[in-house]
Amino acid sequence: MNMKAQDQLELRALPGNDRCIDCGRRSPQWASATLSVFMCLECSGQHRSLGTHVSFVRSVKMDSWSPKQIASMRAGGGNDACRAFLADKGGIDTSVLGSASIPEKYDTPAGQLFQQVIKARVEGTPEPTELPESSAGSDDSDGESADDDGGGGKKKLASIRGEAKVMEGFGSSPHPKHKKRRWRRILGSGVAVIGAIATVGLSRRKGKKPVSRVSLSTRV
Repeated sequence: MNMKAQDQLELRALPGNDRCIDCGRRSPQWASATLSVFMCLECSGQHRSLGTHVSFVRSVKMDSWSPKQIASMRAGGGNDACRAFLADKGGIDTSVLGSASIPEKYDTPAGQLFQQVIKARVEGTPEPTELPESSAGSDDSDGESADDDGGGGKKKLASIRGEAKVMEGFGSSPHPKHKKRRWRRILGSGVAVIGAIATVGLSRRKGKKPVSRVSLSTRV
């Protein structure tokens, strides 16, 4: 369902939500349901490039919002609360005049911890305090486990490719190679037949006696 007007007024009243968290433009019409911040249209495009696991961007007026997402926006405390949290836990300068880019602000351990804190507040569980480990390490470990499978994955892929090669041409239609061979045989047979007919014709012509011309004499 769309966000109710009352919910919009309540969320916009939170400290800092009257401006875009990243560039400071007034009356932002977009928000991140995971980071609980408001932003302008231009900055929302950069938030989208981070992926929905980092910043799940929604239009305040046009997109649908679940009750849990609206509760997350409340639990975040507004743009100012997010700035203060990132500065305290990650030493990140999130001010409008700061040099940190949008990925450097939110795609960080401090940004992940802020999301976990918001989730804990919504679910009523204890808030985490320790910064999570970098997600890059987990991605590398997954890649290593995939490579260290004893070559089973590669063998399986090769097996699949082999089966595909064996099954190629299976069915009522012959394999293209077989088609070429068949046409070659047909053409070869046709040429041989034509040659035989020509040979017979020539031999007949040679053995045929020439037609004698009879001269007609007239009586005097």
